[in-house]
Amino acid sequence: MQTIRKNLYMSQKSSKLEADEQRLVEYLNSFDGKTSFPRRTCCNSSRSIYCEECCRLLVPDDVLPDPISLRREVKDASGNNEITHDTTADNIPRPLRLPFNLHIVLDDRRCSATGLHAVALLNSGEENPKSAGDLGSVRLIDVANGDDIPNYDNNSIDSIEQSETAFLLFPSRGESVPIESVAHQMETLVVLDCKWTKSSLCRKNANLTKLRKVHLSNTYNTHYWRWHNAGDGCVSTIEAIYYAAMEVSEQKYKQLLSSEDQCTFTLEDHLADQSNLIHLLWLFGHQRAATFQAANRDGKPAPGSAEAKELARALRKQTGEY
Repeated sequence: MQTIRKNLYMSQKSSKLEADEQRLVEYLNSFDGKTSFPRRTCCNSSRSIYCEECCRLLVPDDVLPDPISLRREVKDASGNNEITHDTTADNIPRPLRLPFNLHIVLDDRRCSATGLHAVALLNSGEENPKSAGDLGSVRLIDVANGDDIPNYDNNSIDSIEQSETAFLLFPSRGESVPIESVAHQMETLVVLDCKWTKSSLCRKNANLTKLRKVHLSNTYNTHYWRWHNAGDGCVSTIEAIYYAAMEVSEQKYKQLLSSEDQCTFTLEDHLADQSNLIHLLWLFGHQRAATFQAANRDGKPAPGSAEAKELARALRKQTGEY
């Protein structure tokens, strides 16, 4: 009987993953690359959609998905993530909520860092995009600009986060555990925004080495357009954040169902919150579509295709970078 239940669970899980992946593909394909936004000057440079330096969105709120614009409205009005709208009423969208606080440790070029998408989308454009608040806040830690990585050790008087509830998303053989297995404990997820082959910060920084490491519980295909040779299953930072949020959200809801505490959080709320998470990839979708359109216009193979990867591999061999 136990084997039958396990097989049924795995079958249902596989079906859900396939459905989620199909929905993601459809979402990303809905960006045609033809939508243009007027360029604006920000941080002394001409930019489109968002500013990589200050993480401000440069498009009007009315072009944003409802869950994103509603979250930004709530934060603008209250300064935190408390919901002031009656989102239980019919036809009232729920703001996008992360199931954890998100700390993005930037150790890469800003032009390549997709983790900045989460900062730009989920923070409301306040002067300091590093602010923290209730569960679901987003904080940027820019190592190159001298930002200190918080001390997550709960034994420290100056502790910002509790080490029992903070985890580092960093796959490491023999060290990391599936994120689903600790989702019920998780309040803060620390994500490194760096190159696939650049991981020394995790080993060298004392505050990061204290954190328990987690990895995505499932294997996903990336939709990122940049070439890499790190092998299958490597996704961009913003994709990793999206998949992590989906997995943690699912596990926290299951825990809520098994809890004896009375709760007004419904299945409809959970499904709406999970559905909203896909909009974490709104900037990613626009950039991806524009990249594909530019390649098509220039007669180049589609980024990420086998032909494009082979061309990139050959180029790097010529320059000695492979």
